[in-house]
Amino acid sequence: MRLSVHDIRDAGLALEFVESAASFPVLAELQERRECRFPDPLRVTLRIQPAGDLFELSGRIETRVETPCSRCLKPTLASLDVSFDLAYVRELPVIEGEEGEDGREISAEEMGLVLLQGDEIDLREAVQEQVVLAFPFRPLCAPGCRGLCPQCGANLNEETCRCAPADFNLKFAALKDLKIDK
Repeated sequence: MRLSVHDIRDAGLALEFVESAASFPVLAELQERRECRFPDPLRVTLRIQPAGDLFELSGRIETRVETPCSRCLKPTLASLDVSFDLAYVRELPVIEGEEGEDGREISAEEMGLVLLQGDEIDLREAVQEQVVLAFPFRPLCAPGCRGLCPQCGANLNEETCRCAPADFNLKFAALKDLKIDK
């Protein structure tokens, strides 16, 4: 999935494709490690427009991902609908006097620029990066998920365990037996 910049005309280039998650190395590795599963292929729409010395890429990715619930580990299905914009450049611009708050120069990533490797844009890398960034941070099977018992591991959504209730005020537990002599 490499696109030569020579194939991009002044009017730009529009691409649409449907691709299995297994054809993206990072997504395939996540599936192999059983961290997630993609029940549907990725539907990708891209538009690439030249603008002087840079190439503006705007895209949209649609798919579904199955990940474990962050509380009870039950498989949870989430729809991903990602819109993104990237700018590719052959070489980074030199900007005089542009420094970050801490006095260091601003990097290409901080400026939102992606450096071209040769004369090709690696669409596979851009797509898989955007999919991973769109993963739910803490997926839940339901908003009221009660999770697992920290002592016996029982799924509290399905059963009630017989463990003693935990003392939730453990912030100062280490100090409870502290004696100070005056």
